[in-house]
Amino acid sequence: MEFTDTVVIVTGAGSGIGATTARMFGERGATVVAVDRDEGAAEATAGLITRQGGTATALRADLTREGDVREVVSSTLSRHGRVDVLHNNAGVFPAAEGRLHEVDARSWDLTLRVNLQASVLMSQAVLPSMIAAGGGSIVNTSSAQARVGDVAWTSYGVAKAALESLTRYTAAQYGRDGIRCNCIAPGLVATPGALARLPAAQQTTYEAATLLGRLGRPEEIAEVVLFLASGRSSFLTGQVLCVDGGLLSHMPVV
Repeated sequence: MEFTDTVVIVTGAGSGIGATTARMFGERGATVVAVDRDEGAAEATAGLITRQGGTATALRADLTREGDVREVVSSTLSRHGRVDVLHNNAGVFPAAEGRLHEVDARSWDLTLRVNLQASVLMSQAVLPSMIAAGGGSIVNTSSAQARVGDVAWTSYGVAKAALESLTRYTAAQYGRDGIRCNCIAPGLVATPGALARLPAAQQTTYEAATLLGRLGRPEEIAEVVLFLASGRSSFLTGQVLCVDGGLLSHMPVV
């Protein structure tokens, strides 16, 4: 999968899956716009891509603010002339959440704004230029958490489930404009952020419940993102691909 002459915006590109995906786009020839609310982290990702011989710029943005979103897209269009791929990856995991009646309203609002509304705003901002160009690809990042119920993390699961619905609506409305929209739903991935909040006993439980017997690697998730962004998936749209090592494909009690 080569992305020469392809302009790619990756949100949440400062760490985790987003940083890895941005780097791999850069390695394969894309012009990468690395967006993150942490300016230093975005610059670190863009700098790594540049040092490896790629082309990248870093932009700081709070994607829950329409003004910041407009600035990201207008800056990209001004500098590069188009947006071929948007990877809506920015997200936040609530620090602590109990059952539904215990969820703090501010935490609920923030989780939905970052995990859902930011992707809505970014998609709205890039779609006109993609329509004018005759096509494009949008790849959203959901989660296995969207596909099941849980004893906690309600706001996160609800936001990601809504993002999967947004994927289908976007695909339905813009397919005739040559725009594809798909979504990945990763299981537990061994990023520094995920491992930091996961006690060792819970990691062991996840590994036991995953058919492949281990956590995912960021590179494995990024490969699927690149596939969905590329011409190799040219007849694929409106789909959610679970990249979870088989976590949700069986009865975990078995």
